[in-house]
Amino acid sequence: MTRRAAILAICLALAAGLLGTRSWTVALGRVERHAIHAVEQRTGFAVTSLERVEFALLPLPRISLSGVAFAQRDGSISGQALRLRGFLRLLPLLTGQIDFDRIDLVGPQLDIAVPAGSESVIDWLAPPLAEFEKLTTQSRIVIRAGSLFLRAGGAIQSVVRDVDLVIGARERNQPFSVAGAFNWRGTKTEVNLVWPVIGGSAKASLSAMSPLLKLRFDGARSGPDEPFVTGTLSLSAPSLPRLLGWFGENSRLADALGAVSLNADLRLKPHEASFNNAAISLDGERLDGVMKLAEADGRMALSGTLAGSTLDLGRIIERLPLPAIDGSDRSPFELEGWTGRDVDLRISVDAARLKGARLADVATYVLVKRGRFETGLLRAAAYGGTLKGRLLAMAAPAGVDVKIQAAVDKVNLGQAGADVPALSRLSGTGGMQLALDGAGRSFAELVGALSGRAGVQLRQGEITGVALTDLLKRAERGAALPPARETRQSRTDVDTLSANAGVANGLLVLTDAQMSGTGYRLGLAGSLQLRNRELDMTATLAAPGGASKAMLALKGPIEAPFVAPPSEARLNGDSEGSPLWLGR
Repeated sequence: MTRRAAILAICLALAAGLLGTRSWTVALGRVERHAIHAVEQRTGFAVTSLERVEFALLPLPRISLSGVAFAQRDGSISGQALRLRGFLRLLPLLTGQIDFDRIDLVGPQLDIAVPAGSESVIDWLAPPLAEFEKLTTQSRIVIRAGSLFLRAGGAIQSVVRDVDLVIGARERNQPFSVAGAFNWRGTKTEVNLVWPVIGGSAKASLSAMSPLLKLRFDGARSGPDEPFVTGTLSLSAPSLPRLLGWFGENSRLADALGAVSLNADLRLKPHEASFNNAAISLDGERLDGVMKLAEADGRMALSGTLAGSTLDLGRIIERLPLPAIDGSDRSPFELEGWTGRDVDLRISVDAARLKGARLADVATYVLVKRGRFETGLLRAAAYGGTLKGRLLAMAAPAGVDVKIQAAVDKVNLGQAGADVPALSRLSGTGGMQLALDGAGRSFAELVGALSGRAGVQLRQGEITGVALTDLLKRAERGAALPPARETRQSRTDVDTLSANAGVANGLLVLTDAQMSGTGYRLGLAGSLQLRNRELDMTATLAAPGGASKAMLALKGPIEAPFVAPPSEARLNGDSEGSPLWLGR
């Protein structure tokens, strides 16, 4: 090359460089129309308005649309951005074609149309994903500092902020992919999604990480004739109630659970997710089985059967926001808050804990329908005996109709008392039966309407804190009742104890109550007002031969009744005793 040619080439290169480093406005014309058409072809967005178009060659060939507004063809996504910057492919440009290697959306605000009343993330994402699937090819799309507004009928359902996402480039039949981070409902989340298009690659994967959850799914989507996804799912959350609350699901039943992890084979179909070979950890206690989550008529339903080694039922119950049972409480029941979602769960474990009690071979269940809540123990072994129970609450014209059933059979109360302080004063083999039902709009109405029956039995045991034989001896001498401090360490042996009662309109009336042991027989008659838990009973204490006899009245609160001879009776016929308080 001659010196003159070299100087000319250098001058041309400098001129091109100066021109390329300068952005300059292109008048509306052929280049602009081709650029806009290329953007629409490679993004699926139709440009609806813009302020200006700029073109630059260096450092990379690019076209910039300022103040641009756009929308997907079906209107599921629309929005605007401060700038849409498209980086051109060099080889197509040399042949006079405009094609993009990458398209950046700077500061976009995107509106996504979602179904009215929907709160499901899947429902929100389905329309835009369906539109992206229709594209045969797509450039890499980078979203920086964006915001997503989810709208239904013009009303904002939710807002996603600080959106920094990269939608991967793809050619025909390649999967759709997106990776990045966003802030939704005050929680930053990192996400990575690979989703196959119709007729394309079957691979599907999703990972998400935030302070509220860690999620990983790897699987495949079937063909268009059978639209379902199968794969393995791994999910963990430090607090299930907080995680569900993040998704807008406020469930009182979920409040019973804390840290949760789930590993399962997932089969996902429209409006249904099946979890097979599921391994669930509840605060470190593992349950295995199958579950299904389905939606019908806009109502979610969870069902499943789980089995495990251990489960702390007491901890689960303590976390529930249960109202205090107060017969004077006239605030209305809120059954709707407990029956917002359908539930049908059956759980069995080898061992369970319930308020200190140790149970074995436990089978329990929760069954929830609209306006109906039911739970109970189908079976449980405890201290040589068995336990069963059932609670049913249903919406009724009178408020809430409640049914309670319980049965305890052949339980060793001495062993149980070592774990349950409320039973520490008893020993022997005991049992109990209870069947009550009532209806009301508040606890005051419900307790005042209870009807049914109750019964207890005890054999070959002792009662601590009661000295019945001593009372008989005092009756023989005409002495007063002993003070409570002298009876706290006393014991009364029990050969047999049986008590049966009927309940009507909140009043429990003893129909047959007898207790006998060495040197005494005790009969009890009277009533218990369930609403205010007040006793009004009379006890007859006699020696086996009938030589000595004591009449005692039990009145006052059931937790600490006042015990004294009735005013019309005297110990051994001629002497009144001083008061005695039991249970203090």
